[in-house]
Amino acid sequence: MSDSFLSVLENASRKRIVLDDVRRAFFVAHPETITAPNRNALLLERLRELEKACCIKLPAAGSWEKVGNPPLPKWVQVTGMETSTPNFEDYASVAWVPELGFWPELKLPALETARLINDYLLSHRNKLRLVPIKERSLEIFGDEKRLDSLRTSGSATLFGGRLPLSVLGAFVVPSPLPYRMSNVVGAPVLIVENHNSFWSFGEWNQHAKRYSAVVYGSGKAFQGSGNALEQVLIEVGGVSAQYLGDLDPAGVRIPIEFNRTRSSVSSMVAPAIELYRWLLENGHKRVLCEQHNGLRSLAEEWLGNELGAELSELWISGHWIPQEALGFERLMATPMQF
Repeated sequence: MSDSFLSVLENASRKRIVLDDVRRAFFVAHPETITAPNRNALLLERLRELEKACCIKLPAAGSWEKVGNPPLPKWVQVTGMETSTPNFEDYASVAWVPELGFWPELKLPALETARLINDYLLSHRNKLRLVPIKERSLEIFGDEKRLDSLRTSGSATLFGGRLPLSVLGAFVVPSPLPYRMSNVVGAPVLIVENHNSFWSFGEWNQHAKRYSAVVYGSGKAFQGSGNALEQVLIEVGGVSAQYLGDLDPAGVRIPIEFNRTRSSVSSMVAPAIELYRWLLENGHKRVLCEQHNGLRSLAEEWLGNELGAELSELWISGHWIPQEALGFERLMATPMQF
């Protein structure tokens, strides 16, 4: 892989970069890995390469994840960011736009970044339309990935939430969600976590006509899909969205985290209760490696008190259920009560 990942890390405002930001930087530099099953392994391989090249430092064993496939460091430290040449730029003499009035709170290199943004805003007052973030980034920095690397993790802001991207006339374009329509207007859509289930439910729904569309959530990528689901609902005439994922802690966290990013209840996903109930009653159980302590509240937050308690008991017994347990043959069996 190229050095684009390192460039994104070096553009960060802090030397020590937490894992969530490291992951996001890796996906910005290498978007083709977002849906790769071995994306964690690819990230770790790249981190090891950069460590060997003395570009970053990885923490001691105590600062790594306890679980994962493979476990990853909770942070990395970029080396060589210091400069022995003092910067004598008089930032107080800059004609700062009001939106960047917080500039005295910034440190290098964030100050220089802010100055470049300031110059752009001064020359484009009242001329900006909303455009995709990479288009605006190329205009300002000559680098289409720079704004993405500067974004506050999981948000549409810069400088720790102080500057909305909308001030720059930019927005984050969500990755499109693949879906399969069934020509049923006014029904919910169903989001499924895994791609084999996407085929099975999509094919079944052509006959069952239960959902306006079946949508592929692509695992954890769904958490960062932004407003893509709202676009799907508009295009297929769906009235709401239900979610079905694996009955393990990771699969439950995905829709919960997605909902936490929503600004209104109407844009959230709800659990596909009857499908989850079928899985709990009939699904093939597998051994759960994750510790179950403290997970009851997680189960009940997603599935409610009754089903959540059943799921919690499943985890306490040391098991979980893949969503593939409700596969195409089961779906096509008659009668099938959902």
